[in-house]
Amino acid sequence: MQNPFALRPISYTGLASYLECPGCALEQKRKKRSNEPKQFTNIRQTTLFGKGEPDARLVGTLLHTLVNILHDPNGPLTQKQREALLADPHKLTSFLHQDLLTTLQSAGKIKLAIFFDTLCFDEETLYANLIAPMLHYQRNLALTGAVVFAAAERFQFKLLSTRNTFTSHPDWGGYVTLVGEFDQIRLHHVDNKNRPGGVPAIIEFKKGLGGKKRRNAFNSTLATLQEQEYEGAATSLDIVQPGALHAMQLMVYWMAFQTRWDIFDSFKETRGLLEDVRMPLHQDLDLIIYNLNDGCQYQLVVTDLQEALLALTNCIFFLNWAMKSGYTWQSPEHDCKKTQLVEMPMGTVQVGHTSITVQECYMLARNAFDKFKDTIRWRIFSLKGL
Repeated sequence: MQNPFALRPISYTGLASYLECPGCALEQKRKKRSNEPKQFTNIRQTTLFGKGEPDARLVGTLLHTLVNILHDPNGPLTQKQREALLADPHKLTSFLHQDLLTTLQSAGKIKLAIFFDTLCFDEETLYANLIAPMLHYQRNLALTGAVVFAAAERFQFKLLSTRNTFTSHPDWGGYVTLVGEFDQIRLHHVDNKNRPGGVPAIIEFKKGLGGKKRRNAFNSTLATLQEQEYEGAATSLDIVQPGALHAMQLMVYWMAFQTRWDIFDSFKETRGLLEDVRMPLHQDLDLIIYNLNDGCQYQLVVTDLQEALLALTNCIFFLNWAMKSGYTWQSPEHDCKKTQLVEMPMGTVQVGHTSITVQECYMLARNAFDKFKDTIRWRIFSLKGL
């Protein structure tokens, strides 16, 4: 009998955390999101405790929010304002200095407004963490001629595990519901071979990638940034390539993009069972990690698509079964510095017509992930090639 908990939606971050260290993932409890403060208070912490590096997660959230504001038709900015800010570096810089604080407040982002106000206390910190990344982003859109047609859009899709999923896939008679959020989906006017139209691209923004090796951007003036060759960021010695978990995330998004737009329309037309619908995994789609630290981009290249899909699907299902069966284990590779976990009784997991132990289930997930890693590589996405 299939585990009833397997029907509950799971997120990519939950899967990735469990793959990295089951013990830590299961110990983490979902915290209730605190309410936004109703009053804005000026507290200059830097004057009290001295200068220090700002919280990288808050910087990333602030950059994500700002990108969304620049593209959200229902946001605080008019279409004319958004177009002007995306086209003119001076207007964008002026907006960040003069209007972003009130824009965040009007959008109800009081915590980010407080954090941004703290950044503004030091011009060097503000430039390195906010202005320079946004100027890189603005220049990227201008050089690619890209059109953004989805920003910060949530998704939910069902990954099938039946004989009709795709060729050579085992029939386990079920599915896993995955939830997540696209950071951005854009369309290039021309693709890498200079063909008109191009293909859609899923852009995943990362702030922490190579953060420790980031150059001091404040030493460069705005004029220098506007005049320099943009691909200079791609030839920097500070490059830190994304990892296998980044690739897993993009491939999950790749499958979500296709099933979200196609599979349910097909299901409605045929009026059949979900298990009878073949997953339409044929959409040509670029998968790109955009490093908000320096504007460098990395394109995921799959060397064997069929093998990658099989390995990733197996990994997701085995992880899902093991996690929801309560299997816990403290990974020695994970530097979590926590006490040794109490051993738990080993249960079994139903996989198709057979049963395996939860430990074996988790190890099969790790083996599938290793096979997935063998099928992917990264290449630096050069804007001059567009």
